Amino acid sequence: MTKGADAVAEILRRAPILSGLDPEDLAALAAMTTLRDVPKGGALFAEGDEAKGFFVCASGKLKVFKTAPDGREQILHFIFPGETFAEVALFAGRAYPASAQALEAGTVAFIPREGLFRLVKKRTDIAFKLLAGSALWVRRLTDLIAEYSKAVPSRVAGYLLAEALRQRPTALADGARVRLAVNKGELAAHLGTVAETLSRAFAKLRDEGVIEVEEREITIKDLAALRDLAS
Repeated sequence: MTKGADAVAEILRRAPILSGLDPEDLAALAAMTTLRDVPKGGALFAEGDEAKGFFVCASGKLKVFKTAPDGREQILHFIFPGETFAEVALFAGRAYPASAQALEAGTVAFIPREGLFRLVKKRTDIAFKLLAGSALWVRRLTDLIAEYSKAVPSRVAGYLLAEALRQRPTALADGARVRLAVNKGELAAHLGTVAETLSRAFAKLRDEGVIEVEEREITIKDLAALRDLAS
């Protein structure tokens, strides 16, 4: 592979559903992949657009969201480097079921539907990995719906635990620090609330000695209490 193809292949290799490809198949996939630079606020696709392929986040961060008829936005997922998104549309139909937009400038790798399906015919195990990735998205949506039945402080606790595990999976203990990867407005839209209610939830956890808050840096003071609240 050329130097440029090597870089694309490395981006794809970081995605769990593609990490098991042998060098030859990875090179074939990299050859059909295009890199797209996305500015902050840039849209990748809108709900209802034709699903022409799926994506791997190479750098930056994005949101996948739906917009209600009244204009309110519900953020379904945040996407970070190494994560794939929009693969559900490859199996669920020809249209993207939600929209995707960059929260900060970054780069994504785009894998076209037709080229991917040609590779799937050769490597059927890739189809199972894609289905597993799709199942993970469905599980996340199910968990998100379940979270909405909880009080906002419990939703915040669950988010902080998940984010702590994502950022430092081997260092989850009292004193662990979590940096909020998104601003409070974006987090509120993800947790199904508004910024003012979210701020009150953070204040409640702080006043109860569960966390300390310093702008976007959160310190977990009582991990057991945070887990109890999340559950």
